[in-house]
Amino acid sequence: MSIDFVAIDFETANSFRGSPCSLAAVVVRDGKVQAEHEHLMRPPNASGPDDFDEVNFSIHGISWETVADKPEFIDTWSELNLPGLGLPIVAHYAAFDLGVVRDALSASDANWPDLRYTCSVVLSRRVLDLPSYTLPFVTDALGIPLHEHHDALADARACTEVVLRLCNDSGANSLDALLDRHQVRWGYIYANEWSGSTKQQSSPTRSELPPPRENADPSHFLFRKNVVITGALPGGIVRKDAQQRIAYYGGTPQVGVNTETDLLVVGDIDPRRLAPGTEMSAKLKKAMALRAKGSSIEIIAGSDFLAYLD
Repeated sequence: MSIDFVAIDFETANSFRGSPCSLAAVVVRDGKVQAEHEHLMRPPNASGPDDFDEVNFSIHGISWETVADKPEFIDTWSELNLPGLGLPIVAHYAAFDLGVVRDALSASDANWPDLRYTCSVVLSRRVLDLPSYTLPFVTDALGIPLHEHHDALADARACTEVVLRLCNDSGANSLDALLDRHQVRWGYIYANEWSGSTKQQSSPTRSELPPPRENADPSHFLFRKNVVITGALPGGIVRKDAQQRIAYYGGTPQVGVNTETDLLVVGDIDPRRLAPGTEMSAKLKKAMALRAKGSSIEIIAGSDFLAYLD
């Protein structure tokens, strides 16, 4: 396994996240920087100075005059083809930067890509004890230089160094290992759906889980099944609500995978990635190991599972 990812950073023209005017990307393979990209661009549908807010300009210094002769966002995004690299994305405040990706593509009438991503802020919160987790505080705590904060390339470089340092300090030889060690789940974008990269919530005890409903329909798929959910369900479905629905249909929600488990629902993964040879969460690995020993645990994607919840 190796440390492979792309660190990105956007600057926007105004308060709308879909108004990128600058994009930087740092490509890391096997723990080493392989390439760097930095581009100025016209935000989708921007036509003049009125599309640039004074507040944003005061932060990054990019105006309409700076980008008037530059390609539009969609042209630069397509040329870079970051999804085509097949690498996970990392950003500091990924909720913002991946929101820029989604909103800018939607404003450009373009489809969302298939992306897996995580956030260096979320990871830093799990490792460091700081008064603030803005990039200047995190880099200062780790002794990482930060030049020209809010210059997209400078911030992407700093984000790269933060992630590499966290991997090194945690003894993690991949981002999967880093996230697993600090109990952070991957975020995903695919097919106009997305889930955030957040810390994993503490699991309820068995006594806190709802019991199967009496008089449930015995013909339902979930009836008398012991069900475990791993990862975030698509569509923003809260795990507690999903467990209530499992119990409603006569199933029994479980905290972890064991020999009694009948069904494992893998929530935060593109169904197309649920295939032999792909990377697995700890619960998925355990389920596969039990199957290899003769267990009949069935594994389904979160999107398929939601169909059973009506």
